[in-house]
Amino acid sequence: MRTASWERIGTDVVGCNNMEQVLKASGLDYTVEKKPIYLGENKDILVPNRYATVNSQGKIYDVVSDKFEIIQNLDAFDFVNYMSDEINFLKAGETAGGMVYVIAALPEVSILGDAFTPHVIFRNGFSGKFKITAAICPLRIVCQNQFNVAFREAENTVTIRHVANANAKLEEAREVLKTSADFMGTLNACAESLAGTKLTPWMVERVLDRLFPIEGLEEMNAFKRNRLVTAREAFSAAYNNDDNQNFKGTAWGVVNAYTDYITHLAPSGQVQTRDEGKFMKVTFGAPSVNHIMDVIRQIAA
Repeated sequence: MRTASWERIGTDVVGCNNMEQVLKASGLDYTVEKKPIYLGENKDILVPNRYATVNSQGKIYDVVSDKFEIIQNLDAFDFVNYMSDEINFLKAGETAGGMVYVIAALPEVSILGDAFTPHVIFRNGFSGKFKITAAICPLRIVCQNQFNVAFREAENTVTIRHVANANAKLEEAREVLKTSADFMGTLNACAESLAGTKLTPWMVERVLDRLFPIEGLEEMNAFKRNRLVTAREAFSAAYNNDDNQNFKGTAWGVVNAYTDYITHLAPSGQVQTRDEGKFMKVTFGAPSVNHIMDVIRQIAA
C-alpha cells in the first residue's frame, strides 16, 4: 500500500484541536534557552558572544551568536490557532537535524476529477537553519503521491514573522490560507495544460532517457546499472498503473508517474533517520518535480 512520506515519522496528533494540544501530545511543549559556553580544563574560559541552544529536556541544538532570537514552539506556531476550523492536525515531531514540524490537512479539492488534499507543513528550529515557515504540499489521494512544485506564479512557502499581536497573527493565518488557495489554483491550471499536452510512447521513452540515461549501460558498474534499471522500471510501473490510465499519453500522466515514483522511492541512509530523510527530500525537494516539467516541455516543444 502506498503512503505519504510522513506516514512513518513523528507522532499522530489526529484529534488535537489547537496547537497547545498538538505540542503536548507530541512532546514538543518544551522550552529552549541560550546557555553560555565555557572552555578550558576547569571550564573557566567563557566563549564571548556565543551560546548553545538547549531545550528543557537537555537536547543541544547548535552554537549561535548573542543576536540569535529563540522563538519557542508555542509562540512560533500560535498563529495556526487563528486559521480555519477546517484545518486537521495529523503529525508532529522533530527531525534529527533539529527541524520541528507540524503537519496538517486542509479541505479536499478536485483537480481533473482527482481528489487532492492540500497539506501544510509548519516548521521551526533553534539553530538558525530553519525559519518559521508554512509549506504547502498537495497530496493526490488515490496513490498518495506528493506534489511539491515551485511555481513562479504561486509560491508554496510562506515565511512567518514572529508577532505577538492577535491581529497580526490573524493576518499570518489568512496569508497561509490564501497562499494555499492560490497554489492549488495554479496547480489545477498547470494540470489542465499538461493534460492537454499529448505524448507519444516514443516521447515518453525520451523523457525516461533524460531522467534515467542508459547510454553506456554495459560499461557501468553493477551497482549503478542495477539502480538505474530499477529506477526506470519503477517509473514505468507508476506510469502504467491503473490510477494513471485516465492521463496516460499526456504530460500530466508523466508528471503523476514521476511524483508517484519519487514519493514512494525506498528511503536510503541510516536506519534511524532514513524515513526523516525521505520526508525532507520529497516534501521540500521542489527542484526534482520542476525538473520533470522542464524535460517534458523540451521534448513536447
